[in-house]
Amino acid sequence: MVSSLDLKALNIFLSTPVSHDMIHKLVVSTLQILPCQDSKVVNDKPLPSLMTFLTKLVRYTNVYTGTLMATLVYLNKLKSKLPKNAQGLPCTRHRIVLSCLILASKFHNDSSPKNIHWAKYTEGLFTTKDINLMERQLIYLLNWDLKVENEEMVEVLDSFLDPIRSDLINSQKMRKYLREQKERKEDLRIYSNTYSPSRSTNSLSPRSPSGMSRSPSNTMLKSPSNSSNISRSSISRPSTSRSSSLSLQTIQSQPHYDHYRQNSSSSISSVSSTSSLMDEPCRSLTPVDPLIEMTALNEEKELNKLLKRLNNSSHLQAGY
Repeated sequence: MVSSLDLKALNIFLSTPVSHDMIHKLVVSTLQILPCQDSKVVNDKPLPSLMTFLTKLVRYTNVYTGTLMATLVYLNKLKSKLPKNAQGLPCTRHRIVLSCLILASKFHNDSSPKNIHWAKYTEGLFTTKDINLMERQLIYLLNWDLKVENEEMVEVLDSFLDPIRSDLINSQKMRKYLREQKERKEDLRIYSNTYSPSRSTNSLSPRSPSGMSRSPSNTMLKSPSNSSNISRSSISRPSTSRSSSLSLQTIQSQPHYDHYRQNSSSSISSVSSTSSLMDEPCRSLTPVDPLIEMTALNEEKELNKLLKRLNNSSHLQAGY
C-alpha cells in the first residue's frame, strides 16, 4: 500500500522534465538484465553506447517522465522473467530498451509514434521489421501485462523520491511551526486586548465598599457633611465631662484605627465607639483622608471645651 507521502512525492517527480540522471538510471538497469557479446558494429553500422542511443531517442520523441519511468518498470519485470543463463547479442540491450520504451509510449499515451517513425529515430540501426519483431517478443515475455502500479513506480524510483519526501516533511514541519506561531500570536493579541493596561489600571483603582471609585475631589466635597454629622453625634451623647473625655481617650487609645473609617452605609457617629471599632473586621475599613481626620479632631476639641464650660456653669449654679 502506497502512503500519501509517497503519492505526493511521485506526482511531484513525474511532473519534472526528463533529466540526465533518469536516463543514466535506465542505462544501468538495462545493463543488469543479461550479459551480451561485445561488438561495435551492427548491420554494418557502428553500435552507439546505450547512453547515447537512449539520449537520442528521448530527444527525438520528447517523451514524458512518466513514460520513461514506466520503461524502467518493464525492464525490471523482464529481468525477473528471463532465464538465469540467458545471453544476448551485441545489440540485444539496445533492442530491449527500445521495445520497452515503445510499449510504454503506446500503452500510457493517447498518441504515440508509429514503428516506422521509431525506425527513423534509431538512425538506421534497426528497420521497421526489426522493431515489429522486438515489440511482439517483449509482449510475449511480459505475458501482455503492461499495467504499471503505483507501488511498482515507488519501488523502482525510491532513490529519486527520497529527497522529495524529505522536502515534503520539512515543508510540513515548517507549515506546522508557522501555524503554531500564528496561533500563538493570535492568543497573545486576544490576551493583551482582554487584559490591557488601561483595564488593569481601572480595575486596581480604589473603590468604596459600594463599588464606586473614590477620588480626592469627592472626598473633599463630602467633608463638611461628615463634620456636621460628627458634631451632631457628639452633642447627642450625655453631656458629662466624664463621658466626653472617655470618648476622646478611647479614640486616641486606638492607634490602629486612627486612619480608618467604616463604610458609608454605617453611621459615622459609631466611629467614636470603642466596641463598634473592635467588633468591625479590619477588612471592612477604608483609609481616611488626613484633612477630614484633622477637622474631626479639631471639632472634638472644641466640643470638649464647650462641655467643660457647660459643666462649670452648672456647678456654679448648683452652689459648688
